[in-house]
Amino acid sequence: MTLNLCMKKCAKMGIFLFFALLAGLMTQATSMAAEPDAGTGILVVAPDRGYLGNVEIADGFELFAAGRNADILYVADERSKVVLDQKLEDLVRNGAHRVIVLPLFISSSDARWQLAKSWLTGSSQDGLRSIQIAKPYGTSYLAVEDLSDRLRQAPTDKKHLLLIGYGATSSKNAQQMQDELKRMGEFASTLSGDDIQVAISPARDAANRKELQQQYSTTLKNSSDALVVPVLLAFRADNMMSFDSSLAYSVPKGAQLVTSLFSTPAGLQQWMGYATNQILLQTSNKGPEDIGAIALAHGADWFWNQSIRDSLAPVGKHYPLAFTFSMGEQPTTERAVRELEKQHVHGIVLVRIFGQASSFRPDVLRMIGADVESGESGHAGHGGHGGHGGHGGMSGMHGMHGMSHGGHAMSTLAAPPRIRTSLPIISVGGVEDSPYFAKALLANARSVSTEPSRETIILTAHGAGADADNDRWIGILGNLAKQMKSEAGYNFKEIRYVTWREDWPEKSKPELAKARKWVQEINDAGGRVLIVPARTNGRGAANNYLKGLNFGWSQGFAQTPYFSQWFEDQVKQGIGQLTGAAPAAGHSHEGHEHHAH
Repeated sequence: MTLNLCMKKCAKMGIFLFFALLAGLMTQATSMAAEPDAGTGILVVAPDRGYLGNVEIADGFELFAAGRNADILYVADERSKVVLDQKLEDLVRNGAHRVIVLPLFISSSDARWQLAKSWLTGSSQDGLRSIQIAKPYGTSYLAVEDLSDRLRQAPTDKKHLLLIGYGATSSKNAQQMQDELKRMGEFASTLSGDDIQVAISPARDAANRKELQQQYSTTLKNSSDALVVPVLLAFRADNMMSFDSSLAYSVPKGAQLVTSLFSTPAGLQQWMGYATNQILLQTSNKGPEDIGAIALAHGADWFWNQSIRDSLAPVGKHYPLAFTFSMGEQPTTERAVRELEKQHVHGIVLVRIFGQASSFRPDVLRMIGADVESGESGHAGHGGHGGHGGHGGMSGMHGMHGMSHGGHAMSTLAAPPRIRTSLPIISVGGVEDSPYFAKALLANARSVSTEPSRETIILTAHGAGADADNDRWIGILGNLAKQMKSEAGYNFKEIRYVTWREDWPEKSKPELAKARKWVQEINDAGGRVLIVPARTNGRGAANNYLKGLNFGWSQGFAQTPYFSQWFEDQVKQGIGQLTGAAPAAGHSHEGHEHHAH
């Protein structure tokens, strides 16, 4: 049988992939988990795969375990229960009074994991107060990224994907594994669910093995037009005696088989750190120094950016703080993540400093893996900044399209990469109609006021191109005005509001005309206008839009102490989500804690 296993690649492609892989490994290697306390032991639980398979897992474990009270258990069958008890005893002897268990399994329904989990739940090890169980590897966004990395290394002309799983013990179990792998494939690739198939090879002791094997063989037989990717931790005694080597003889002619390993040692080390940090955040008392914060703001010139840094200086005294200035761009955000990794924090709160919570939210949630971890992609919101759209967002990043070789279009099926890190990240933010913002706007009005009783405040905002989005801005300004009026000591004549819509000239003209008319009429009636920008930073361009008219003109949100108070409040909300004190939207807690007797 002729297999299309290794399509010939041009020299450029080979060089590109080599450096892409090298860069990926370096990125993974830089993500180191913060050290747990001395009383915490860590036990990685993995399926027994035979010599070579276990060694490959051990390579990643050894990178992670250096300097930690950690051990690894390879689950074969009931005989492994005695080994588990011994390893728990050893961890306690080395100082652990609690143990964090990291399940290195692709599927949460894997029979060997379910067996080990039942042992752990019933454990009564002397000196062990509690056992905390992390979510299995396959449920993490890092597992999705491991799959994406493998797709990225496999240029193909295929338009379909077949994922191979292993270890089904029943029809119900096989369906659960299929659903989990298909979900991984949808997040890891550019394909829709209709173009992704899953075949699950049954375990040797499956109750209806013959039926399951037939289903598996039929799906595999019909995969001649697919890129076939094993996503499994199956038997691998050596390179010849392994499930992977036998699979090569089963793939039909025309299919393309990906033979790379499910992860790298650095990737496994990173996941172990990530899973450990998730548990530490939710089960330990963490102080501000244990949580890093990222300020993500629109950005402009040095002075604009520096004013944000200066305004948040009080927050930097309480939390490790990094800054990134962009419209939700991933590379610049990743720089801030790497900066905080060096400070050995256990998690990150990324605060989006934009007028609306929806601005760039889908891109941010995706880049930090929140779409995978919580199932919330953020697509219900508006994609861009005030209706701009994504400003490029993820466009142009899907694989290496347009390449050809031998007359066939060559690309990868990989989705754009997310930020790989061992630090769990929560994103919060969007100023909206925050009470802090309302207080800041009133304070700014007072800062340029001379006689409030005859002064009219005009709140101004950037606005949006789409009418529906702009109407939302008008609603936000209206809510802010109501709050301002309810503040103690409010004594201004009136509050009005307008959106400049300056990036959309045809829609901006009537808005500018309306604002100019208001200012002129108020001045003619003997009153005075205060232009108060509902902006996170700076004043905007009211001097140009209202040129020749008389008005007072204040600063933005960041020029008040209320800005840092709002930001710190956002950080605290994010910490609540990281620690489980406050649930994230769409998030379900899948971890498990067992208190040992």
